[in-house]
Amino acid sequence: MSGDFGSPEGGAFARGVGFDNRLSTAAPETAQAKRTTFFGLKSSAEPKMETYEMKENPRRSMGGTGGEGNVEKGNHEHIEDVEITKSRRFWVFFTYLTTWWIPSPFLSWCGRMKRPDVRMAWREKVAICVIIVFLWAFLLFIIIGLGLILCPKENVWTMNDVNNLNTAKKAYVALYGNVYDLTDWIRQPHGITGFKTDEDSLVRFYIGKDINASFPLSARDYCSDLIPEDKGPGEKYIYPINGATQLDEDTLNIRFRHSYTDNIPSKKLSDRFFYDNTAVRELKNFKKGGVVWKFDWVNSVYKGGGRWRVINKEVFNLQPYFDAIEKSGINVNNKYNFLDSKFEDLVVRPSGFDTADITEQWGRLRWDAATRDANYNCMKKLFYVGTVDDRQSVRCLFTNYMLVAFACLLMFVVLVKFLAALQFGNKKRPSPPSKFVICQVPCYTEDEESIAKTIQSLAALEYTDKQKLIFVICDGNIVGHGNDRSTPRIVLDCLGVDPEYDPPGRDYLAIAEGSRRHNIGKVYSGLYEFEGHVVPFMVLAKVGTPDESNRSGNRGKRDSQILLMAYLNKVHFDLPMTPLELEMYHQMRHIIGIPPKNFEYLLQIDADTEVMPDSLTRLVSACSSDQRIAGICGETMLGNESQSWTTMMQVYEYFISHHMAKAFESLFGAVTCLPGCFCMYRLRNSAGKPLLIANPILEGYSELHVDTLHKKNLLSLGEDRYLTTLMMKHFPSYKLKFIQDAKCRTIAPDKWSVLVSQRRRWINSTVHNLAELLFLPDLCGFCCFSMRFVVFLDLFGTLTMPTTLIYFAYLIYVA
Repeated sequence: MSGDFGSPEGGAFARGVGFDNRLSTAAPETAQAKRTTFFGLKSSAEPKMETYEMKENPRRSMGGTGGEGNVEKGNHEHIEDVEITKSRRFWVFFTYLTTWWIPSPFLSWCGRMKRPDVRMAWREKVAICVIIVFLWAFLLFIIIGLGLILCPKENVWTMNDVNNLNTAKKAYVALYGNVYDLTDWIRQPHGITGFKTDEDSLVRFYIGKDINASFPLSARDYCSDLIPEDKGPGEKYIYPINGATQLDEDTLNIRFRHSYTDNIPSKKLSDRFFYDNTAVRELKNFKKGGVVWKFDWVNSVYKGGGRWRVINKEVFNLQPYFDAIEKSGINVNNKYNFLDSKFEDLVVRPSGFDTADITEQWGRLRWDAATRDANYNCMKKLFYVGTVDDRQSVRCLFTNYMLVAFACLLMFVVLVKFLAALQFGNKKRPSPPSKFVICQVPCYTEDEESIAKTIQSLAALEYTDKQKLIFVICDGNIVGHGNDRSTPRIVLDCLGVDPEYDPPGRDYLAIAEGSRRHNIGKVYSGLYEFEGHVVPFMVLAKVGTPDESNRSGNRGKRDSQILLMAYLNKVHFDLPMTPLELEMYHQMRHIIGIPPKNFEYLLQIDADTEVMPDSLTRLVSACSSDQRIAGICGETMLGNESQSWTTMMQVYEYFISHHMAKAFESLFGAVTCLPGCFCMYRLRNSAGKPLLIANPILEGYSELHVDTLHKKNLLSLGEDRYLTTLMMKHFPSYKLKFIQDAKCRTIAPDKWSVLVSQRRRWINSTVHNLAELLFLPDLCGFCCFSMRFVVFLDLFGTLTMPTTLIYFAYLIYVA
């Protein structure tokens, strides 16, 4: 073997672009034709040769100096104009609307984005980030902001709270409906008559209590509009000093009438407006908030005969007022009746309502505005004790209820996922079905150990050797990092292919744009012997054209998948083939001896995956028992779980993603991602209708113009997931399932940087694929019990996950 995988032998192809080129092939070489067929199956009619006209689109959006067929120099690529849909036009408009402030010359000069499509992709990323940030903001507004709007944050305390703050380290008091923190104040010396100035005395007598009695207010001074002079100019009507219930005359004189003594300790204390002029001003720096009362407690006092009333959520303790005016022998000539009689009747003789809240009745009283204001201001000064505590109202707890409802919904989904995992039990190993299976292994730059382990695991499968075909596709004539040979050479050496054997290269049309559509591949076939197994194999090495100097032959994993799928499609429909496909047909039919139409399943695995011996048998048996299964996957485990802490982190993730997520989705028959490292598709159903190789699947999956960010994420970063999406889109009546008994082991990233890079690609592809799935018209189920709802939760959770960290930080701050 010459080792030059880029040899142009076997296919006549004009290298220029811009004029008609026709692909042709010579008949299979005599030596190859005479090689023995391994399994002696009868041949069918030979396929026809397909004629291609390689005409380049003369309309170029970029990539050269203009003119028909021009290709950008140096990278063998160009971009063509295609029809732009309305949705794409809208998205482009939105993208420029959010990124207009970043000029293109800046991206070209400073960002080194010379090509318009690269600049556009960058703008699209920014636009998507803007949408995600707005989504975060909206979610945080619902969780935090909406609650603050519906129920503004209040610094309020109940009297129980104040009573508990009664130590020198935390000293609070309540005064006329307000709460003050006197922790620092009590450490200062005070001239209080009758008490020591030490902290213990102050704490013992005042802290944690209602200290209204220490600041008596003159009713005549604060309710001057309501108290006429004939009630006695020398008498001062005072707010009650304590809560005494024995209303003898002496007590009432102390509680409700006050004459200043001659030995006032200071001039400030002799001021009739001492509370407003001195106390309030001095205490304002210590104010912490207001006093609140639970309405149920206030209402219970009302029903017990107490005179507590609520007006516009303000609580008034009118008990001392009515105790004084109702005490016989004390209220001579109604001198204590200074509030309006209509209001007194409302409080004393309520009718038509059974609640302490008299807001509505207060509003219906027939009095002028001046009288109303005078009564209200008087009550607010003398009898106000706080406000109604509505922190437990539906309005204030709405966001909490909403969060609890969402949490319950998510927990319900998690519970159902857990129960879904219980549907799978250990099943007996079935007998190998009599079905032909192609085991497709795409390779790129894997090392010899990984490739050998994968091929050996396929050969050792407990499945009839002559009914499985190991089909290895080498994506380019490339030497991987750490390898001493190219990937095709490593594969051929593992399979024992003669190094001197060098088949001719065959032309085919790759999934690429411009001149990169032309590619050359070489086909090898034979038998691979391993531990008593003799398994047929085929190797397709994409070697590239002679003018390719960088990654020759490499067209991506999707091209490798399409190459085999398109070939099987043409076999099924008896369509003309490219020279490479003709060579594949010849090798498969005449050299290996298996008619291509015999194959019913395609097993897709990666080149670093080790398949467990009974896995293929279990996959095929599950599909044979249910003809509605179009695709199926098993459990992917880690083969290097103990290599580093990074791999150890992924063990649980892999387990949960299969045994909960995929198990749950399998209940709907709609697993949203059949992983390309280990899954199997049905090529056609029992009636002969193509499934994986159907035209709609191939048309959607073989998109040439990957010219938008959405397409790049679907077709370049998440091609395996997108293939699953296409199957769900075009075959909604079929099932995509998961079984836990079929297992494989794969190699996970063992370095943090590699893991982050992998997850970044996976997240991008996941978001875009879930967005595609969300709008599929035929997802099973309805409302919250539908696959659409599950997809929405996955998409929403993926996009808003960072907001949970922000919310946690907010909760810590609030706490």
